[in-house]
Amino acid sequence: MTQPVSDKRRDVSDIVEENAHAIGQLVNLLQALPGNLYRQSSGYRKQHVIGKHVRHIIDHYSALLSATDCPGALLDYENRHRDPALETDRRAGGRRLSDILRELRTRFGTEYCSELAMLHSSEGQRHVVTTSVDRELVFLASHTIHHMAIIGMLAEQAGVEVNAEFGVHPSTLRYMERQVSGMARSA
Repeated sequence: MTQPVSDKRRDVSDIVEENAHAIGQLVNLLQALPGNLYRQSSGYRKQHVIGKHVRHIIDHYSALLSATDCPGALLDYENRHRDPALETDRRAGGRRLSDILRELRTRFGTEYCSELAMLHSSEGQRHVVTTSVDRELVFLASHTIHHMAIIGMLAEQAGVEVNAEFGVHPSTLRYMERQVSGMARSA
């Protein structure tokens, strides 16, 4: 497979919709989740909290939206806002996710200038690296789904029924679908 020729403007609406699907699933779960479970600590060290995972997801999307809000701004995932209210109030988390979803569709639903610079810290050194909006949207979809898998596990352990596709990456769902259709053809 060859790399596509880079143009500075891209239509990323399909990638936005992959993010939207994950965010929509998460918002639906939060609406059904008891508020105390959102704040409940789990695990041996009591460090696993659904609300913290939701806030973490929100922080990452907010970082991308902030960086693309003003030209020349750097994307910085390390220095996030970390609003503690989003960790304790599932309704606030759900509202913020819904706002993010609207903003993603508004800002990136059509052609968008894809170039972006990101600040990355590694072993005490700060580097500016070149990236793109589409690359970061792909990352955010995977990142969100990864955290949703943990959220789903925590919810299930507390007795909440979670959709079988919640926290499963679209590529995995496509693979499973191909496996099923392959078995049907061989039968």
